[in-house]
Amino acid sequence: MRLFLPVLFLIISNVCQAQQADSKNTEIEEIADVEQKRFQRRMTAGDLNARTAASQNFNVTYYRCEWDVDPAIRYIKGKVTTHFVMTASGNSLVLDLANEHTVSSVTRNNVALSFVHSNNLLTISFQSPLASGAKDSISVIYEGVPPTAFGPFATATHGPNQDPTMWTVSEPYGARDWWPCKNGLDDKADSIDVYLKHPANYKGASNGILQSETAVANSKVVTYWKHRYPIASYLVCLAVSNYNVLNNSVVIGGTTIPMQTYCYPENQAVFAAGAQNAMNAMVQFSNLLGDYPFKKEKYGHVQFAFGGGMEHQTCSFMVNMSENLIAHELAHQWFGDKITCGNWEDIWLNEGFATHMASIYIENMTPANAAVYRNAQINAVTAQPDGSVWVDNVNDPNRIFNQRLSYYKGSHLLYMLRWILSDAVFFTAIKNNLQDPALAYGFATTAQLKSHLEAASGKDLTYFFNQWFTGQGYPSYKVEWFTENDQVQVKLDQTTSHASVNFFELPVPLLFENTGTGQKKLVVLNNVANGQTFLEPLGFTPNQVTFDPEKWLISKNNNVVQVSDPLPVTFESVKMQCSGDQPQVVWTTSEEINAGYFEIQNSVDAVNWSVIGSVDAAGNSAHLKHYTYTDIGLAKGQYYRILEHDVDGQTQQSSIVRNTCENLQKSDLIVSPNPVESELFFKTTDAAPGARTVSIYNSDGHLALAEQISSLHAGSIHVSKLARGIYILQLEDTGAKMIKAVRFFKE
Repeated sequence: MRLFLPVLFLIISNVCQAQQADSKNTEIEEIADVEQKRFQRRMTAGDLNARTAASQNFNVTYYRCEWDVDPAIRYIKGKVTTHFVMTASGNSLVLDLANEHTVSSVTRNNVALSFVHSNNLLTISFQSPLASGAKDSISVIYEGVPPTAFGPFATATHGPNQDPTMWTVSEPYGARDWWPCKNGLDDKADSIDVYLKHPANYKGASNGILQSETAVANSKVVTYWKHRYPIASYLVCLAVSNYNVLNNSVVIGGTTIPMQTYCYPENQAVFAAGAQNAMNAMVQFSNLLGDYPFKKEKYGHVQFAFGGGMEHQTCSFMVNMSENLIAHELAHQWFGDKITCGNWEDIWLNEGFATHMASIYIENMTPANAAVYRNAQINAVTAQPDGSVWVDNVNDPNRIFNQRLSYYKGSHLLYMLRWILSDAVFFTAIKNNLQDPALAYGFATTAQLKSHLEAASGKDLTYFFNQWFTGQGYPSYKVEWFTENDQVQVKLDQTTSHASVNFFELPVPLLFENTGTGQKKLVVLNNVANGQTFLEPLGFTPNQVTFDPEKWLISKNNNVVQVSDPLPVTFESVKMQCSGDQPQVVWTTSEEINAGYFEIQNSVDAVNWSVIGSVDAAGNSAHLKHYTYTDIGLAKGQYYRILEHDVDGQTQQSSIVRNTCENLQKSDLIVSPNPVESELFFKTTDAAPGARTVSIYNSDGHLALAEQISSLHAGSIHVSKLARGIYILQLEDTGAKMIKAVRFFKE
């Protein structure tokens, strides 16, 4: 949802980039601020149990909503017929409805039912119990003045003639303020029909496609809207005023989609221009995410007087036509409407994604300013040292709609995923998530999104979500660099702003430049440990280094320092090799300045490390030095690293390698074809007792692919997504202990 107070943030060509970024980001801040205040009003009004209390013994399939309203009078009369399926046998069901309404009758098949209306609940009793699986319907006739004057059901005036206007905005828990429904994030109706009865001199807007406007008695009109997509109760809407109606269309995926705008007469020109921007954004978003989710019906804008916007399904309510707001509300049709966050702890799935997609739209318009926009958001996120994207208190409106965390940090979490996975992989995963039959037009959680990202990338992202979703804070980097012979040595150290994360594992981009010659090279360092050192060829001598030039990473207070002497130790290579049945750790160093000794460490999980031996360093040397450590006690399948100790107590850490020695060439595990392009078949001559997983490691010992297996003798695994090179296939038991292994080549 996007609600913000009216502001004048028109970006003109002579405004500097920083001012442009500030204006865009201030819009988001004010949007979040209004959302917080609107929810806060419900809380301070004594509504401390604002969530749904509807019973869980039924699922809604359809709502038929018949409402009689006048925008000049804050009052609603209605008949809502709810079709449902019982999920458990019972003789009653419970709907959410504010106490302020008077319920005159509840019927089933035109037969009156008994009911009790109290504590904002409408409890309806059947004449006899309904069995689980039974399909039925009830009709509730009610009327009243909804609570909270400027809340989910509001009226105001607009324009020079002070014309009346009426609208609804129900997120997060406000639907029950004005109609009987299931008020939570646990049930979507398969479809709805909305019949708005209102004075004939006004237009009525709602979800879906306009079917008819029929004149009735007393100078009134019944406006009928039909919507045939699943919809959450907080996304059902109505608006009535003296609207001008503008009709456009846009073609998406071969389908012509109506673009319908309901605006106040005095704002027609502005809203007409905004409709074109929305259609442009729809084309862009459909290319990235898959077709507009409601293309069988329409998309539209409906002007209202509250401020900001609200992503009602198929028709976003808008206070103005800010391009950021337009893109934001449109993005919600995918993130929030097609797939709705399954709980308010995961509100970032709505708000973070919509913020991110709006940023993509703005960056596409003004690509030269992209880094400026991103940096402004990073500054907002890092203004405080703590805070997670995960909402740890859904009873606090300031926490749910926290612009720094749910909006900005949620958005930048996606920037980092794009940076780590690549745009191609990231957007493939997002499309898969949006098209997942188990999630599409339903509810979803962060865990389900993570699964799709992992499936598309082949990476385990548990560490990332632990650090950036549930974890708090951000890293600050110290970058030391030294160049010699057109090569650069880099050492990365990191401190974190919050104790919940002791190290953020990220690929760190550094732009090396020679400002005199114009030569540039972006170097990306896969930073997996503190004190890690790197040696990179540049082909020129730089005199300037820029940390994260495109602002992909959330970080602050980074310090880039050029040192005049070589870094104490550079690990040129670290690898495992086999000497008979004895594994060896082999490493090569250069620039051993002040080096004391090397400590060999191993680990079963690459997290907890143990010292297994040490080797003295050669001492001060500017030449390549080669080292080998052999130990028959090295455990197969474990991870290894080298920790160099300077004589003054400083340390340098190598990259991590994995031991794969087990006479691989003589293994009775056979793979074919070898080389392989897509599907690799494997078999073994014995049962390989205990084997439960087939794992594939690259030549550096990093896990590239893993699948559970059902047969202990034979099977296959698809390797088409692997890069060209040498890999090792291993059969492993439930404890990830290697039982058999063999090498193969991926073409």
